[in-house]
Amino acid sequence: MRNLFLGLLLAAPLALAAPPKLISAEDFGDAWPFVPEEMHLQCLPGKAVVVTDPETGRMYGLNGPANAKARQLGLEPLEQVWAESKSIPGTKASVGKVIDSGLKFCGI
Repeated sequence: MRNLFLGLLLAAPLALAAPPKLISAEDFGDAWPFVPEEMHLQCLPGKAVVVTDPETGRMYGLNGPANAKARQLGLEPLEQVWAESKSIPGTKASVGKVIDSGLKFCGI
């Protein structure tokens, strides 16, 4: 019974979220910041912007509110799917445009 309650408690934020939107490297062109060619983008309660790899089902936080809930949501480290910058060697690609798109789901 306790495990059932805990599972429902952890799933509650996901149940309140809008359905995810499929985004792709084709949509973002050179601004695509991920290794996988497609991701599901979602805004969860509290303005937490996340992406999910549709092939693995793993979810990654993109902004501060998502990272603050990382443990609660079972988020994986973004570094696992975060692409290197094409213009600045040794750095990661910017996720800013994807975050902006995700925040639109939040009504911002």
